[in-house]
Amino acid sequence: MASPALAQRDRTESSDPTLTFALLEPADAAALMEKLALAQQYGDLTARTLAVAQSLQGLPYGSLSASPNEYLVLSTRQLDCWTFVELSLAIALASQHENALPTTVSDYVRQLRYWGGTMDGYASRIHYLSGWLRQAQDLGYVRDITRELGGQPYQKEIRYMSDHPEQYPPLKDLETLRRIRQVETRLSRRVHYYIPQYNIERVEAQLQPGDIIAITSARKGLDFAHLGFAVIRNGRIHLLHASSLQGRVVVSAQPLGNYVRSQKGQTGIVVARIAQKR
Repeated sequence: MASPALAQRDRTESSDPTLTFALLEPADAAALMEKLALAQQYGDLTARTLAVAQSLQGLPYGSLSASPNEYLVLSTRQLDCWTFVELSLAIALASQHENALPTTVSDYVRQLRYWGGTMDGYASRIHYLSGWLRQAQDLGYVRDITRELGGQPYQKEIRYMSDHPEQYPPLKDLETLRRIRQVETRLSRRVHYYIPQYNIERVEAQLQPGDIIAITSARKGLDFAHLGFAVIRNGRIHLLHASSLQGRVVVSAQPLGNYVRSQKGQTGIVVARIAQKR
């Protein structure tokens, strides 16, 4: 992702004050217009999201920076597993509007990425995937169907960031650290459901292309380890994801269950189904 200095230079201005600090370079704006046009060729929101996601295959892996200055960063040139899913869904949502523009996509990214859709420093960004899934569901964009699939209760004390502040430079600020701890406490109270890795094949037939697959983490204090979309290859469900190991957006070589069991520290899955119309 771009450095804070580049973000300062290239941020776009908008009549909407919530978008004043959206970073959008000309190449990204052009690519977003292409993706919006692609999405509009498909019917429901799931089909649009998956079409965009599949068009991003091969894109290099890259993460958002941990700058103390928070910018709404959008890139169509490198993505991590989370921003890959987020951007694909945001483009699909924006494509439902007539005359959608890159700023329309920015608005949906802001809704998904920040608590309450309000950007107010590093701590306002949703850093734990359980929070992102909950907010996306509250917005009506997805529905967690894991319990319906026979999922088991999943509750965990969330505290990875505050336990490892050295990994997150903005947490040197004590007020930012305090706000992150508040979020962790809130998320730790919630009970979720997950499908353990050894049960994934039992529910595979109920999964649909375009389902968001969130993979739970064995790491202490961390809720999720990875994220992607369900796709069908040779009659089996595979994961379309931005892979840090392979350095790009790919489809997993192994079916989903085999893939999860082969990855150290991945314990099971949560399934969120995209709304048909929004």
